[in-house]
Amino acid sequence: MSLPSESFRQLQSEVLELDRRQEYARAQALLEEDLPFFCAPLPGLILWRAYLTIRQGKLEEALAILEEAVAQELWFGPAQLEDESLNPLRSLPAFATATQSCQERYAEAQSRSHPGILVPEPDNPVPLPDPTLFVLHGNQSSPLAELEYWQPMTAHGWQVVLPYSSQPVAYGLAGWNEEACALEEVCIHWEQQQCRKRIAPGLAQEGGIPAIGFIAICPTLEANQVFLPHNACRVRLGLFLPVEHDEGTPATLATTEGLRASGLSCEVPQDPGLSHDFPPGFAEELPAS
Repeated sequence: MSLPSESFRQLQSEVLELDRRQEYARAQALLEEDLPFFCAPLPGLILWRAYLTIRQGKLEEALAILEEAVAQELWFGPAQLEDESLNPLRSLPAFATATQSCQERYAEAQSRSHPGILVPEPDNPVPLPDPTLFVLHGNQSSPLAELEYWQPMTAHGWQVVLPYSSQPVAYGLAGWNEEACALEEVCIHWEQQQCRKRIAPGLAQEGGIPAIGFIAICPTLEANQVFLPHNACRVRLGLFLPVEHDEGTPATLATTEGLRASGLSCEVPQDPGLSHDFPPGFAEELPAS
């Protein structure tokens, strides 16, 4: 039996809150109590275990947690290994060995990675629907990790398309950090889907997708970053769901004002409890948005 997704998000929230209050032993006990319910070991959960163990001063135990994961053919990406929470382990030779194994597996994953796409089928198949909900997974995520939030739209006449980036960032996870590569992949995926629907192609050459709206979940924007290209004139509706106290939130709010000034209807609902995740009830409320 696996832990339901809602329970996983609750676990994540509780562990992070205990971590914030420096109740590390309680957080670790809560995490390890639920670990058996997961059908496969998740690198993110393993890192949480290591972090909490380090914060209790148990460096050898934390190192053993990471070594066990590497022995199971798992690996951690560069950004994960650079996390400052692991700094107490960096002087240990065994940590350097584990890091080297992860770097080798990361390089191997890069060499054989390729873009993919996930198009969930509705329970009651109908002729290809229109319009299309084109979903880019978050950084350090994947279509499978986010499918539950978007798949319900298939029951409301939408074709849901989830491209998978070819840029691995961790075991089973990918990102969109190389922008030119990401744009090329996304445009190719879009064209392939539109050809299936017998709509004239040509977007890859034009460098854009004729979207009429967007939803940005916890975006990380930089100051003066161009969120929409100048030729995205068809976009009329936008919804930002930013993290309240995130370092990128001021840039997101500034982007929102710029989009509004250009005539785009852009909403920014206030959710003080929102972290870097989908808000509670997102999948249920999306069809009515």
